[in-house]
This record gives sequence, structure tokens and C-alpha cells, in this order.
Amino acid sequence: MDAGIKVQDFWNMSIPEVHDYIRSYGRHAKIKILQQFIQAESIAEHIGRYLNSENKARKPWDFYPELFREEREQFEESKQEEQVVTAAENRRLYAAEFNRRRHQ
Repeated sequence: MDAGIKVQDFWNMSIPEVHDYIRSYGRHAKIKILQQFIQAESIAEHIGRYLNSENKARKPWDFYPELFREEREQFEESKQEEQVVTAAENRRLYAAEFNRRRHQ
């Protein structure tokens, strides 16, 4: 009865049906436990980032790679674009400083 089977349904089931229902209940329990574990781990990693800046928090695609494939690709593309912009800005600042020193 702890598996959520109604008493009337239980008595109307065959033994293989009861076994299937209990196995299904076990699989659902495992999935729920796994989700809660991943959530707790993710929260701990995010809190750890604030305590130590060297800590890295994983993204959803680290836990579910197939489910978040597109989001990961978009994230990586935006990260590369950001790196290109940062590199261009650094080169511009370097050139400005070089020219300033040369004219002194």
C-alpha cells in the first residue's frame, strides 16, 4: 500500500501485475532520489562558488548531456564570441598604450 496501490486495485491484480507495479514504483523512486541528489549537488556547487572563486559550478548539460545539447552549443558559441570581443578590446588597449608611450 506504500507504493500507492489502492486496496481494491491491489486485490484485483495478479501477482505479476503487483510485481510490475512495485518495480515501477522503485524506478520512479530512484529517479526522484537522483533528481534530488543532483539538485542538492548543484546548490552546493553554486554556494561553493561564493565561498571560493576557484570552484566551478556545473551546468545542466553536465548532468543531462542529451537533454541540453542545443543549450550547451549556444553557450559555447556565445562564450567564444565574448572571448573574441575581449581579445579585440585587449589589443586595442595595448595599441593605445604603445602609441602613448611612443609619443612621450
